[in-house]
Amino acid sequence: MYQVKVRVREICQERNWSINELCRRSGVSYTTVRRYASQSMAKIDMDAICRIKQTFGCSWEELLELQGDDSFDE
Repeated sequence: MYQVKVRVREICQERNWSINELCRRSGVSYTTVRRYASQSMAKIDMDAICRIKQTFGCSWEELLELQGDDSFDE
């Protein structure tokens, strides 16, 4: 099963932003941003992810990391 890691914490650190700063700039709720920052997700809210991506001004590859078991592909 694959999950997506949203690199919120890492990108915030690169920009010297707090989670609260990202919430303020993006309009995404603290609860949602905190959840993405703390754990990999099986499902994500594309509206929230698009707003976070736009706020960071980064690529999808910079923001999202696919994690999971490759054994299904064999």
